[in-house]
Amino acid sequence: MNIRELNAFLHLSESLHFGKTATAIHVSPSTLSRMMQRLEEEFQQTLLIRDNRQVSLSKEGERFVIFAKEVVALWSNLKHDFQYQGQDVQGELKVYCTVTAAHLYLSEILPLFRQRYPNIELTIDTGDVSLAHSHVADGLADVSFAVAGTHSPRKYLFTPVDTIPLKIIAPHDGGDFAAELQREDIQWSQIPFVMPEAGPAKEHVKQWLKRMNIKPKVYAYVSGHEAIVSMTALGCGISVVPQPVLEHSPLKHKIRVLPCRVVPQPFQLGVICLSRRKDEPVIRVFNELMMELF
Repeated sequence: MNIRELNAFLHLSESLHFGKTATAIHVSPSTLSRMMQRLEEEFQQTLLIRDNRQVSLSKEGERFVIFAKEVVALWSNLKHDFQYQGQDVQGELKVYCTVTAAHLYLSEILPLFRQRYPNIELTIDTGDVSLAHSHVADGLADVSFAVAGTHSPRKYLFTPVDTIPLKIIAPHDGGDFAAELQREDIQWSQIPFVMPEAGPAKEHVKQWLKRMNIKPKVYAYVSGHEAIVSMTALGCGISVVPQPVLEHSPLKHKIRVLPCRVVPQPFQLGVICLSRRKDEPVIRVFNELMMELF
């Protein structure tokens, strides 16, 4: 048993897909399978239940997840203490993110970051995710929460954080188009859309519309997911927003999620910095903490 095998098991326990985990940790599915077999042989327990369609955790596997998380966390903390013992990382770190990302991720990161690095001064700026790359490129932020996309992978280092589902939303009462939404075969092109003005959300919505063969009747182009939720709640149209934005919106009780045979492609959320700056101490320790927590 080693840390690499434990990390592979933990990833697989969440993805429940050998192919996805093998790709994520840069090994072949057969290599991943052998790693899992070694763990099961060492503990003489069946940790994973496999069939041709899916993978699931056994009861022993669920217990092993708790054990693996504790061991990996202890190892990470010890490695961190050895690596930075006697060092005093200091400076300023400017972080850019959306309001939702601040609630979901920074609230978990900041207490531990400030405890470990009390001499790093943090500056937080919030805004639309479509501005993430330009803020980093222009020096307005050192690191930024961003969505994986078409920006140059050589210019930016992307550290994955989470996969964010996108939801199709409508006013709770259906608005002026309530009757259309009740139809078994919804005529989507007859319903007004509130569209993202720019950024990755706009591209994801365009891809979904193309897959659905919809020519949208656009009510308005709006900047910011929170504003899109607000306009939808007012009955201006239907729209597509990230699930966490909807869950944390004060207007969520005025919104309902629409079922659809075609699901919009989710966001891959992460933290970016300029590749040439990745080894700067304040940026490096922030990225390492992100990988440790998420």
